[in-house]
Amino acid sequence: MQNLLIASALILTLTSCSSIPNIIDINTSPVERPPLVVPDVDEFTTRPIEWTVVTPENQDQVFQDLNNEDIDVVLYAITDDGYKNLSLNMADIIKLVKQQKSIIAAYEKYNNEEEAE
Repeated sequence: MQNLLIASALILTLTSCSSIPNIIDINTSPVERPPLVVPDVDEFTTRPIEWTVVTPENQDQVFQDLNNEDIDVVLYAITDDGYKNLSLNMADIIKLVKQQKSIIAAYEKYNNEEEAE
């Protein structure tokens, strides 16, 4: 009886390996990329800033004018080197924005060329 079970198991094992394999049919075709959807960038508009240069010679007049106009007297001051650095920082920001614009333009050109193909 035990030999019959072993023989049956062996026959089942051998016949399962000899079955015809399923043929897998693979079809490939290019898939179109979906268009890139990005939100519009907010438009930047500067707010007006009034600059007043305060020197030891005109400081009393500047404070008096501010008091007469009922404006709180609060002054932010920077040195001439600080103003130079502020200007250079703004120039760096403008340069960075221009670089980003050129990168975006390159992406737009790249995507438009693919759509034309």
